[in-house]
Amino acid sequence: MSLARVITPVTAALLAVVVFATPASADTAPDTWDQGETLSWLEWVAIFIGGTLVLAVVIALIAAAINTKSKHYVPPTPAEEATKADHDIEATHRMPLPGAATDTKPDADTTK
Repeated sequence: MSLARVITPVTAALLAVVVFATPASADTAPDTWDQGETLSWLEWVAIFIGGTLVLAVVIALIAAAINTKSKHYVPPTPAEEATKADHDIEATHRMPLPGAATDTKPDADTTK
């Protein structure tokens, strides 16, 4: 997909939002509506910052609740797994690596 095919719909969507929001942003309230009291600067800051913090705390609590409910897989340690299967771990350490080139035969005495 070319860059032009991505930019064109995104630009069109942003332009549509700006064009259609312009009349809505005009201050055209009828005179019959009660304007009420406006909020002070400090009240606006408290609403936006406080609301953001409350939303962050709610999201964190939901994530913590989901995390505590889920069961995480913890693989067993190799020592526990070896004893369960009656596996001879020492024999495994004596075995050569697969594909290792050795000059000695398996039954040859290596102490000579």
